Amino acid sequence: MGKLKGKSLFLVVAVIILLIFFHILGPLSPIENFLINLTIPIQRSFYNLGLSLNKITHLNEINKENDNLRNKLSELSIDYVKLSSLESENDYLRSELDYLTFNNYQFVLADIIGRTEINDQVLIINKGSSHGLVEGMAATVSRGVIIGKVVSVEKERSFIELLTSVESQLAVSLGNLNETNGLVIGQAGNSMLFDLVPQDQSINQNDLVVTSGLEKHIPRGLLIGQVAEVISQVGQIFKQAKISAPFNYQNLQTLTIIIY
Repeated sequence: MGKLKGKSLFLVVAVIILLIFFHILGPLSPIENFLINLTIPIQRSFYNLGLSLNKITHLNEINKENDNLRNKLSELSIDYVKLSSLESENDYLRSELDYLTFNNYQFVLADIIGRTEINDQVLIINKGSSHGLVEGMAATVSRGVIIGKVVSVEKERSFIELLTSVESQLAVSLGNLNETNGLVIGQAGNSMLFDLVPQDQSINQNDLVVTSGLEKHIPRGLLIGQVAEVISQVGQIFKQAKISAPFNYQNLQTLTIIIY
């Protein structure tokens, strides 16, 4: 058995030496070229396979990097939104404080925490009787723009009925005339109507409508909106006007309750 192994090894070594010898002399070149040509497609396939594997690996790395970048961008976007929100809130509070201080108003700042299920025109805020709130007080935003009244008070929360509620009524007048009084009532579709305006009183488009000061807990001069259209009919004692609010009541977050 050992002799056979020795002979086999000798033959293998002899063949290798002969192949090397003939390779140097050149007689094997045609055979070598044939074998090389035969193996080129196989080499190319292995090479392409290697490239594909590298691309897959590289693609996975790119996907991971993209995911990381996307997450970082998302975090930065969230941080930017938070910063912008804080800056906007800070600017709003500073502006409100300047206005309230200038007019010597006592006030309470409140956050909107929801709306009632039966009427989305009634907001719920996080301040109540323990903070000095009572029914009938004005809820304002943006330097004295009244958007509703306190209609119900609990110890730690209150309910604000928006002026656009069909059940809302507020004593008002034109900003430039003390004697022009009437009521702003809520209308379906988030609109308001200036009602009970005497026919002999002048009222024009773009006139400002403000609180009249006739209600116990609401000072005069809080802005409600502008006259958008005057409605007058011959033979009627009173005329009306459609009122345009300064902004959309649906996007409110913070309110100022004026203690008056």
